Formats: sequence, C-alpha cells, structure tokens
Amino acid sequence: MAPERSNETAVHAARRAQLVDAAIDVLARDGYAAASTVRIARAAGVSRGVLTYHFRDRADLVAEVVRTVYALAGAELGPRVVRAGSPRASLLAFIGGSVEFYAAYPRHLAALSAVFTAQERDGTRHHQTELDDVGALLRAGVEAGEFRAFDVAIMAGTIRAALDAALVRVTADRTPATAARVRDELVRTFDLATRKETP
Repeated sequence: MAPERSNETAVHAARRAQLVDAAIDVLARDGYAAASTVRIARAAGVSRGVLTYHFRDRADLVAEVVRTVYALAGAELGPRVVRAGSPRASLLAFIGGSVEFYAAYPRHLAALSAVFTAQERDGTRHHQTELDDVGALLRAGVEAGEFRAFDVAIMAGTIRAALDAALVRVTADRTPATAARVRDELVRTFDLATRKETP
C-alpha cells in the first residue's frame, strides 16, 4: 500500500502545481478580477470540479500562488545570501539577486502584483518580513564595522523602494542588458550608500 499511497501523493502534488501554474498565467495575463476558478481550470485543461477538489475556492488557490512565488524567491536568493558570508557581501547578493529574480520570473511577479493590487489582498506582511530580514543584515554590518552608521529602518525602506522601481523597469523592458544594467547600478549605489566612511 505504501507505494500506491506515495504515488497518489505525487499525483496530487503535481495536479496542485499544475493549477497554481495556470493561476499564475491567468493572473499575470488577465488580472485578479478576471481570474475566476472557471478560467483558471480552463487554462489548466481541467474541469472546475477538479480545481475545487484540490483548492477550496479561489482565495485558497490565490494564497497558494503567493506562497509559491515567495518560496521560489527564497529558494533562489536564500542560498546566495547565506554563501556570501559577510553582511556587506550578503546585502549586495540580495540586491543583485533580487533584480535577477525579477528578470527570470516576470510572469510570477506580474501575478503577484495583480494579487497585491486587488482590494482583497495586502502585501504589507510579506514586505515587512523582507524589511526585517534586510534590516537584520544592515544592523549586522553596522555592528561588524562594515557599514557606516545610519538609520536601519530608513535604509531598508530605501532599498525596498529601489527594488520595487527595479521590478517595474525590468519587467517593462525584458532584455538581459536592461536587467544587468539595473542590477549593477543598484548594487553599486547601495554599496556606496552603506560603505563605512574613511577619514
């Protein structure tokens, strides 16, 4: 029975992933209001009944889309930030890696934007978690003497605002050259902005 149960679990997970991917497509292309369970099921090539078997309703599916995109970002960026070692290297890896993530997954980011700009959703909690993580890096850098003294909350917010602007730029002009230019400029800007001042 164990192999059968394992196979059923794998099939279930694959179907859920298929539905999430279809939801990302529909959200990115048509927006939140138009992303009905019927349309998402059609995009996935299944009946609405199959969708509601795996997800209670649209809200449940949309919540899984959000979780999936953030999990993907964590998987892409987390190891790079950890491997970087020092607070300065980790901060620059996070900034550069974020821009590269935007360029690599424009469809996912468009879907996330559609969700968070809808009245029913609020991305504040996710942004706050990221701000807290960036703030911890900045604080560690100041304490280690790698960064100059500054207001950590203001600097973290400035980095977040710059990355939001980078997301708009990179997804509007989807060329590797633009992504590389934006990445390099932001990395240099915040390297200079946080660097410890020398007499």
